[in-house]
Amino acid sequence: MNKCMICGSKLKEVQDPLYHYTECGLSKVFLKGIVIHECTNQECKDEEVTIPNIEELHQLLAEKIASQANKISSEEIRFLRTHLGFSGIDFAKSIGVSPETVSRWEKGTVNMKEASERFLRVLILTKFGPFRNYEDLKVFATKARKSVSKHFYKMDHSHWRVDRAA
Repeated sequence: MNKCMICGSKLKEVQDPLYHYTECGLSKVFLKGIVIHECTNQECKDEEVTIPNIEELHQLLAEKIASQANKISSEEIRFLRTHLGFSGIDFAKSIGVSPETVSRWEKGTVNMKEASERFLRVLILTKFGPFRNYEDLKVFATKARKSVSKHFYKMDHSHWRVDRAA
């Protein structure tokens, strides 16, 4: 059995957990089918989480965000920018705005203009091939966002998928 990296106590495996995955920078992402070990020391209670195939999970998250009709939230903008590998400054240069504008989008103090948002979505959706769903462009960013939706993902045979049952 493994030992806790904090206190050295034994770890126990949590069966069929639902893990709130905030480490990705998104506040409402929940994962199923991963391994969580909890420290048995009641004073420590540290958790060790194993998230397999994290690149595939992040690509699935990015595609789900980019495909939604709702406007992209500030935390989603930051997630997509970092997923694409851009610094704030490089992202600003690539889409023709100031670094301060990108910062304001990511803080939620200024809304991203529709054209910039559509461009960001196309960057995500074309990452692994040409974007061909031009009719979808008309729908992107057309709905005002009331609140951030929860998203559930499940590890299924070593691959991530959207968990529609949640």
